[in-house]
This record gives sequence, structure tokens and C-alpha cells, in this order.
Amino acid sequence: MPIQLNQEIEIPIHRLGVSGEGVGDFKGFTIFVDGALPGEIILGIVTEVRKNFGRAKILEIKKTSPHRVDPICPLFGRCGGCQIMHLEYGKQLVAKRQRIVDALERIGKLDVEVNPCHPSPMPLAYRNKIQLPVEDGKIGLYTKGSHDVIDVEKCYIHCSLGEKVYEWIRGFPEVQKFQHLLIRTAVKTSEVLLVFVTEEAFIPKEIPPEVKGIVQCINRSKSNRILGQEFRTLWGRDWIKEILHGLQFRISAASFFQINPFQAENLYSQVIDFAELSGNEIVLDSYCGVGTLALILAKGAKKVIGVESVPEAIEDAKANAKLNKIENVEFFCERAEEFIPTLARVDVAIVNPPRKGCERNFLEALAKIRPKIIVYVSCDPATMARDVRFLVSEGYLISGVQPFDMFPQTSHVECVVQLKWKKNYMARG
Repeated sequence: MPIQLNQEIEIPIHRLGVSGEGVGDFKGFTIFVDGALPGEIILGIVTEVRKNFGRAKILEIKKTSPHRVDPICPLFGRCGGCQIMHLEYGKQLVAKRQRIVDALERIGKLDVEVNPCHPSPMPLAYRNKIQLPVEDGKIGLYTKGSHDVIDVEKCYIHCSLGEKVYEWIRGFPEVQKFQHLLIRTAVKTSEVLLVFVTEEAFIPKEIPPEVKGIVQCINRSKSNRILGQEFRTLWGRDWIKEILHGLQFRISAASFFQINPFQAENLYSQVIDFAELSGNEIVLDSYCGVGTLALILAKGAKKVIGVESVPEAIEDAKANAKLNKIENVEFFCERAEEFIPTLARVDVAIVNPPRKGCERNFLEALAKIRPKIIVYVSCDPATMARDVRFLVSEGYLISGVQPFDMFPQTSHVECVVQLKWKKNYMARG
């Protein structure tokens, strides 16, 4: 082993890791260093030694990257919310594109062209949702790598309206007794929904006009889940309305909705482009959630079928279809891999799985019905590369890869991949 615990070593940093940490080496041995940037040379003290890697803490930056910037947030490095706020934004985009390239090459064994990462219209103040734990009178976020709460007066990636409401609500002493405070904002309609995770009901005085509802959530679980199963509307309504791609969507306390609505418009436009709809297609939207993509695609398709295993999400999806008077969409509450074999025809499939990616039996079922185009929307490069590799082995060709920065200042990156059935693709070519 070339290093020992508490040893001071000089480490050149070559790239960023998947969690935004600097990745360097000492005598060929991989070292991870929080806060270090590519191109830097740091003097570090070894804090952890494993068989194949080690971790070190910065003592001194011997050579500083020209792309290092002063983070706007005074809590950067202590709060676990943002990992790469110290890297200039243009270089964040370069690093995120490289994550996609590396995953496709290393895991997918694929050499394909990856477009530059699409920047977020709002590098700051983009989040429409914030979940704030409360502990010992402190309201804020978790410190990096722990469940200790750090008091946060202002979050720089939270949208401005949400921050305005947060500044107001944190002034009430009653909030210090909550388990969590959840703030959801619809940026296009300027509506805010407050969710108090607490066993004691509380209705503040002089509620701002932007707040359309206050919901109490009772969570008796001992797990790490933030929201429980019991909801009670304390004031107003239990939902807010957002507009995306000209459609209206109801967002309730537990609904899934894109966190960065400014960038979501761009990502969904890319999905529309990759779907190549002419008006005659039957589209399958697996993992459809509350039906956002299914409803957006309905305008250009003959029919859209949405499948989702979460009953509450399907209820929201049906309500959203009714709200927008869209009739060529049908939603089913089933497991996608069990539902797909019942379909006689699918021309275009939208695949938007959670971070863990797709189950193998789902991909096998999808490959059997052989849609002409598959549009894969990913929030994890590693599982995306694994799943895309399987689809390529089944006869699909990758014809487009577009990363999106949905979460500026963090290490996360989303990506949209277009795959075409080989025979159709070759016939067109």
C-alpha cells in the first residue's frame, strides 16, 4: 500500500468524480479529495485507506485551477446540497458531459458522439422544491455526509419566490418544533404550497397571497422517509398549478415534478424532437409518473399509453389529462415489464426510469415489441450506460445523446438518448 493514514502527500488532480470530488493519484494509487479541482496540485492528509483507493483532506492548494471561483454560498463545503459551486459554470458543463462520455465508454463499451451539455437557463435560484429538516431549533439542510442539521437562512439554488416564503415562515417559533418543512413553488403561476411535517397542527397568521395551501403531514415512521402517509389540509387547497409546454399540471405535496422547471422545458423539447412524431404513432411512456411527458407528447401522436406502478401518480396523471382536456392518452397502474407484453403495437417508447435504471425483464420485454424509436431519459449516467448497452445488443443504434444540466452547482447530470431500430435506421440512411 503506497499510503498510510494521516500521511501528508502531494496529489495532482486529474478529473472530477461522480460526487463532484477531485480524483487524483499518488504513485499510481487513486485518491479522492473533496473540494479539489482538475488541474490542481494539492497537499493533503490521508483520511481513509482502502484496498483500491484512498481519501485525503486538503491542507494546501499548491497549484490552483484557473477555473476555481469563490462560491456565492457561505455554507459551501459544510452543507451537502451543492458539490461543485467552486467551479466556474462553463466548466461544470464540460465535466458533466465528460461523465456521460466516460459512462458510455467504460460501462456501455460504446464509442458515440455526445453533444455539449445543455446549460440551465438559471444556474442559481432554479429549484421549485426544497425540503428542510428541523433539529434542535435549527431549520436548514444536512451537513455533508451526515444527518446533522446546519441552519440555513438562504439557499442560493432555491427559486426566489420560494425563498421569499421561506424567509417569512422561518420566523415563526412553532416551525422549530417541526420534523421537516417542505416548500413547493409553481414558478409560472407564482403559487406556493407549504407542507409541515409535524404532529402538531399550525396555521400562521397573515399568510402571504402567494401561498395557496398549507398541508400537515404526519410521519410516524422511524425510517429516513421525509413524508408520511397521512396528509391533512390545514388551510387553502392541497395543490398548486404549474404550466409546462403550455399545459397545466396539478402539484400536490407528494407529487413528482421536475425540480428545475426552467430547464425542464428544454429537456422535454429534446424528447419531442427525438420522438420524431408524425401524428400516426402509438407512444408508450413507461415510468410515466404524473403524466407530464405523456401529455406533452399527446399533441403529436395518435395515442399515448402511460404506465406507472405508483397509484397516487396515476391518479394525478388522470387528473392532469382531464385538466388539459386531452383524450388520446390512457394511463395504467401496472408494472411496465408486465404490461408491455399485452400491447400489440408500439411505435415510440419513452423510458424515464428512476436512478437505479431499468429492470432487465423490462428491457427484454421492450426489445421484444421492437418500437422504431426509444427515447431514454436518464438521471444516472452509470445505469443509463448499462441499459443502453443492452438495447444496442438487441439491435438498436444510438442516434443522439444530449446531456442536460438540470441541477447546476451539483454533480448531477441528466441525459436524453435516442435509439433507433437498426433496420429502420439503415433504411432511412
